[in-house]
Amino acid sequence: MTRVKEFLLLHRPIVILLATVLVLTTIPFLAIHLMLGNAWQGILPSFSDESYYYAHVHTIGEGYLTDGSPFFFEHRNGPPIVIFGGAWLNALPLWAGISFNATMLLNFIVWSIAFAVLLYWLFREWALSRWLSVSGTVLIYLQSYYHVWRTVNLQTVYPFYFLFYIALARFIREQNRKTIGMLAAVVAISFYMFAYLWQIAVITLGLLFLYALARKNWRLAKATLLASAIGGAIGLPVPLYMLVWLPHISPYFWESIYRFGLVYTRIPMAEVIYSGGWIGIILAFLLFLYWRSKELRADSDCARLGLFLAVSGLGLWIMQGSNVITNQLLETGEHVKLLILPWLAFATILVGVFLFKRRSALTTGLRILSLTVVSACALASIYFAWQHALPFITIQASRETWLTEQTYARPFAWLNQAEKEPVVVWSDPATETASLLPVFTKHFVLYSANGMGQLVSGDEIRERFLVSQYFDNPTLADLESDRDSVLYLGRRDFYHHAATIAREVKVCRLLFFWDPKKDCGTIPTSQELLGDAFFASLEKKFQSDVRPNIRAYLKKYHVSYILKDIALNPQYHPEQLGAYKVYSDEHFELYKLPQ
Repeated sequence: MTRVKEFLLLHRPIVILLATVLVLTTIPFLAIHLMLGNAWQGILPSFSDESYYYAHVHTIGEGYLTDGSPFFFEHRNGPPIVIFGGAWLNALPLWAGISFNATMLLNFIVWSIAFAVLLYWLFREWALSRWLSVSGTVLIYLQSYYHVWRTVNLQTVYPFYFLFYIALARFIREQNRKTIGMLAAVVAISFYMFAYLWQIAVITLGLLFLYALARKNWRLAKATLLASAIGGAIGLPVPLYMLVWLPHISPYFWESIYRFGLVYTRIPMAEVIYSGGWIGIILAFLLFLYWRSKELRADSDCARLGLFLAVSGLGLWIMQGSNVITNQLLETGEHVKLLILPWLAFATILVGVFLFKRRSALTTGLRILSLTVVSACALASIYFAWQHALPFITIQASRETWLTEQTYARPFAWLNQAEKEPVVVWSDPATETASLLPVFTKHFVLYSANGMGQLVSGDEIRERFLVSQYFDNPTLADLESDRDSVLYLGRRDFYHHAATIAREVKVCRLLFFWDPKKDCGTIPTSQELLGDAFFASLEKKFQSDVRPNIRAYLKKYHVSYILKDIALNPQYHPEQLGAYKVYSDEHFELYKLPQ
């Protein structure tokens, strides 16, 4: 007992950090308990779009190891369109026999601890005091909380992101076999974790290599090249898989990527200014200080810190605006923003502490400037933290949705009990039943909008949607409406194509505000870009093909059950298709189709 007490006293800061993080991990579950209480029936509520990622983890846990489509039975063993290493990592507890909800809780705790430990390590790598490192880690954890909660995506990425910067900091300080190997290993892992992460790592090391060449630091240049080559060689299968193999085996690879949101434009998203601009402010500020202060120029620690922040910050910023070079924009600004925000908070703390320790080397004017810039960056970080905390603050608004989701538990449980092998269920894709059924059962759905994120042809996506609308009998106006089109168009056609043209028009108007005769075009709607003929063809296919041949389509997609929401789907009459009722409660009815 004495030894334990001595250990806790010796490592009190890290112990308190981990205890704090463990307490903070209870927030979502306390929110769920407060909102649902005894009404909770085992359906884990979502604060955002977690169900998409839940489905991937659950399906891998069910034994579909390729991480194909969690939603469509016919594609369950297909290849993934994007490799998220976190999906396999987070499925490990499921393979050990742990329940899905317990797995989500365990993963959240484990990755939160990994987040805290590695970020604390990163702070300590720059010789910040232990208590300041604890405070900084807690603040950044709170800022990133919303995304640490979301399984697969950044939950598993953040720890490796911090590990990359730890390896980079050590590598800049000293180039030896150990630091080269560590950096190479982290770069290699990044390829398998998140597409944006490995691209950021490659750009960052490329900048470091160019710096070494410019400074004629041949040792640094050689070591950077070696670490990049080793890490890149190990990670090379990932870009080869996505850019060479998948397009070769799948004729609809690119249309699947378009549904993810790919557009061709050299105008970056506004996030390059809104979030990325803070990188520019910090780097411009450091450059100004370096120019005006002879003492800082002579400080080797200042040079090392400046180099680290320059290559890491520019690596993020260049990646965020990379479509200026590549002409390909895939929600890059929004995704990279989520890696910029912890960098901004970390850099603000690091720069603030560094300048405070060297305040005697600064003139009064530089001290005032330093206080102003650091305070502005700190306020920006606080604003971003508040922005991302809202889903956990405004939970009252989610209560009705969460209560509705709990009503799914009984029909889902019945399906799991009645059908030991996976079957396909037809439910309304406009409700969460279609998104959550593949998460909380072993079964698949006829159609879910989440299925657009898989390697599936656009024709099949639209056909599945039309089949799912049989009882709704949609008109041309329905198919053109935002309510319906958001369910089958994909992110490019519904959001980003029109938004890209809107940005181009706005930039043109800004540049030529002085010329009233300049025609910058008009801002279109998504429906206008697709054209009337597109929607007319969908209506024609539904009326002349899908509707009269509905039984053939149900067999094509192996549909076994129809799930009817009594309140929302009164127009559903499955008995017209020969289906018979096998389950009912006050909210749902399940009908089985004849085989």
